[in-house]
Parts: sequence; C-alpha cells; structure tokens
Amino acid sequence: MAKEKANVLLIENNSADPLALSKLMEFGANSHFSIETTNLLNIGLSRLKANNFDMILLDLPLETHKGLDAIRFIKEQAMAVPIFVIDKAEDDILKEQIKNAGVHEYIKRSELDTQQFFKSMRHTLEIQRLEIKLKDAVQELEAAHKKLQSLTDIDNLTAVLNRTGLERALEEEHKRAKRSGDYLSAVLLDCDNFDRINQSFGHGVGDVVLKEVVGRLKETLRPTDYIARTGGDEFLLLLPETRFPEGMLVAEKVRLAVAESPLRLASETVRLTASLGVLAVSQECYSIEEILSLVRLAVQESKTLGKNRVSSGEKHRVLSGNSSDALGELMDKLRQGDCFRAVSMPIYDLSNEIIVGYEMLSRGPSGPFEMPDDLFRVSVEHNLLTAVDLRCLKTCLQALNEAKYRDRTKKLRYHVNLFPSTIIDTPIERLMQLFPADIEPERFCIEISEQQFIGDPAYLRDYVMALRKRGLLVAIDDVGFGRSSLESLIILEPDIVKIDRKYVSGVATDEAKSYSLKRLIKVVNALGSELIAEGIEMKEEAQILLDLGVNFGQGWLWGKPS
Repeated sequence: MAKEKANVLLIENNSADPLALSKLMEFGANSHFSIETTNLLNIGLSRLKANNFDMILLDLPLETHKGLDAIRFIKEQAMAVPIFVIDKAEDDILKEQIKNAGVHEYIKRSELDTQQFFKSMRHTLEIQRLEIKLKDAVQELEAAHKKLQSLTDIDNLTAVLNRTGLERALEEEHKRAKRSGDYLSAVLLDCDNFDRINQSFGHGVGDVVLKEVVGRLKETLRPTDYIARTGGDEFLLLLPETRFPEGMLVAEKVRLAVAESPLRLASETVRLTASLGVLAVSQECYSIEEILSLVRLAVQESKTLGKNRVSSGEKHRVLSGNSSDALGELMDKLRQGDCFRAVSMPIYDLSNEIIVGYEMLSRGPSGPFEMPDDLFRVSVEHNLLTAVDLRCLKTCLQALNEAKYRDRTKKLRYHVNLFPSTIIDTPIERLMQLFPADIEPERFCIEISEQQFIGDPAYLRDYVMALRKRGLLVAIDDVGFGRSSLESLIILEPDIVKIDRKYVSGVATDEAKSYSLKRLIKVVNALGSELIAEGIEMKEEAQILLDLGVNFGQGWLWGKPS
C-alpha cells in the first residue's frame, strides 16, 4: 500500500525565479509531498482556514512586522502544524523574532540545501506522525484507566456505587463539608421480606427487583446525592448539604417511592417496601463501616416497629433499654462512643530501664466488657468493630495531651493498636487526620496483631505500605514462632516486631524458649526490624532478653497499665 503524501501549503512571492522553492519541490518532493502553492499571503491564509495541512512553508520577505504577524496568525490557526521559514534577512534581531514567533525551522535562503531541506521536512513529518500516535495512545490509555477505575467503584449488578466508590465519595464530601461547613446525612435502606422474593421466585427475579429499587431511588434523589449498594438488599444513601430533619423528609420520600407501585412477579403481584434509618454524619465518622454500624440501629428500630417506615434510632432505648437489657444499654454506649478511656504501658530501654515510649491502650465502660478482649468480642458480634476500634484510637490519641506523655526533652514514641479490618475500612487520609499535628508522624507506631490476620497476610501489604509512606511506623504484635509469623514478617516488612508474652514468660529458665528466641532474633535482624519483648515480669527475664539482643521491652515488672 502506497504511503499517503503529506499535504503541504507553500506561500512564496518569487515563483518566477528559476530557483523558486515551488520549482525545486516539483523535481525533488513529489513522491513525498502534495504541494499547494500560492504567491499571495492573504490567499494562503484563507486556504489555511479551509483546509488541513501537515506542514506550512513560507518563502516570503519577512522584514516587516506584517510578516511576523502572519507567522503568529498561522500558529493560532494551526498550532500543531510545523512551519518552515526561508528568508534572506540579515538582521540578527529579526531572525530571533522569527524563531520566537513559533516556527519549527528557520533557513537562510543563501544557505538553502535542497536535498537536506527535503530530508528535514520528511523527518519533521515523521516525528509529527509519531507524536500524534503517541497522543492517541495516551488518550486511549487514560480512557481505559478511567473505565477500569469506574469498574472498581461500581456494583456490577445495579450500576450504583459499591463500598469502594462510596468511601471515595465520603472522603470528598468530608473535605467539602470541612471547607464550607455544610451538613451531611446518611440514609440506610433495607428491603423488607426480600428473602421471600429470592426463595419464591429465584435470585434472578430478585436481581431484577433490586434494579427496580435503584431506578426508583434515582428518580427520587438529586443528581448530587450518592447511592451505593452495601449488602444484598441494603443501600446506603449519602445526602450532601442536608441537615438531619431534611434527611428524615428525604428518607420518607424514598420510602413512598419504593412502595408506590406493586411489582408483577410471575403470577403474583408483590408490594415491595423498605425500612429506612437516618443518621447525621459528623466529621468524626471516618469510614463507611462506621456509618453503617451507627445507622443500622435506626433501621433495626424501623423493623421492630413494623417495617415500611423511617426511623432515627431515638426510640431504641425505650424499646430495649429496660433494666434487664444490659446488653442493649452497652450497645448504645458503644455507638455513642463517649464511654472509653485510655491507659498506657511504658516501653523501656532494657539496658538502662529508661522509658523510650508508651503503648496506649483502651478500656471500655466499667463492667464485664471493660477489658479489650471482651470489648472487641462483643463489638464483632454486633457489627461494631470498626466503629469501636476507631473510637478507642481517638481516645488513646487524645490522651496524649496529658503532661506525662509530653516530655519535651525526649522524643518519646507512641504505640497504638488497630485491627486489620479497621485499616482496610478506613481511608488513609481520614485515618491520618486523627493523629496530632504537633507530633511528627514517625513518632507513632501502628501495632497490628498477628493473631488477627485472616489467611495470607499479603492482602494487608498495600495498606501497610500506605501507612509507612505517610511516615508512621508499623509493628507486628503478638509474634510467635509458627510458619505464619515468618510469612507475615517477610511480606509486610514491619519496622518493629513485638514478641508475644507467652514466649517471654520463663525464658530465663526455659532453654527451648531461649533457643527459639535466638532464631527469631536472627530473622528479625535480617529484615532490619526492631525487637520489643512484651510481658516481662522478672528482672532475670529482662536480662536474658538483653543478652539475646532484644533491646526494648515492656511488662508488669515495671507496673500494670495506668
């Protein structure tokens, strides 16, 4: 297939000259270029407007400002088209002005080499073609990336946001609300008796019903509102610039829209209804999981009161808060988040027993669920883990305002604990906003318990790297000697490794533990991580750990958490 010729516009005023560029082009360039020639500048400019050219040649006297104006006009009309100027100007200032006007190449007529000139033209056009191809490829790549990004944010079935997309939306709305002081409300919609539809008509019909629900939501809400599918038949709506009373009204409008028209399913007509809960989203809500854990209380209230209604959760205490329902009262306290307190366990340099940092620990409301293990166990049972974990983190960080933690003569380090699920559920920028701005990020360490890993720890690697990128240190806590420990250390590359207390207790007299510790220390040293021993209760244990190469430790030898 013959290569398409380049379309070239030549404007010259000396075509009668035997050495005119138009005549030279006839002999040496016809195989590569299709030349359109004119000897009048005005005609050339009009042709430029009417046609697309790959290159423009100017063989004109440019001694006047009119010539420079012509070049500038051509650049405005065809910015990407290369311009070659052939001129006899001897004025260096004028030549500089011509070059600065945007020409691709300036050639003095007395120095014109025809063969070299054609070669330069072909080379320039080839580069231009490659640049166009590159630009097209970049645009296609950006479009593909944008499409891929949208796919990661969109629920496959209903084409509304999924949790990932909703997290991004929440982050943007938090930023906007912080700048403008606007309000943000959330509405959780849970379809009533949806399991019966799936069981009676099949999941395919159930999918059609969910799409119908989404259609009704879109017709009811504003374009600026967000719709996300957060569960099988559960949808979370974010309403920007909406106060709580307005959110209640919007939720009522949504309820009526969902229940408006019965659905004809097979031979049966089904009236679809939904129970809704409304929440005023504060700047203290740091993740979608936290919002869900709070607003589900309101949905549960709607279900308890008979379904197909809107609730705020305010009646929950009246319904379930009698003296015999202590668990219901506890759940209220955990959701409100004002029942936590912080204690600390100092971390010591074992060589001189000087405090080098504190591990900040949380305690729940007084009673049987005060200690962390019990507190988090009941939080998991009631889908409150992320909300409670974040509230504990906030409580621990706020406690750092106390004078004993702010020794200005020392660069103390502060350790806080987070569940892997909380790290995954909470956007990194929102998480970083919790940390005091007047303390360097590198003085904070996020401890992640190895006992809380689910399967292969590789799923946490990107999140750990994101924390470290922001300057935070990361520790793997409760490390033992199993195969999973070695995997997690290699995959996550922690800054700090904390040895579980059960491998520290009795190490001064148990040779097997001492030998195992030596092996662990070799692995940790090879990774370049720091070691901290937990659960030290005896002087002898501290000394043997120091002899083995463990430089830091904490435990009841120096007192209980306080």
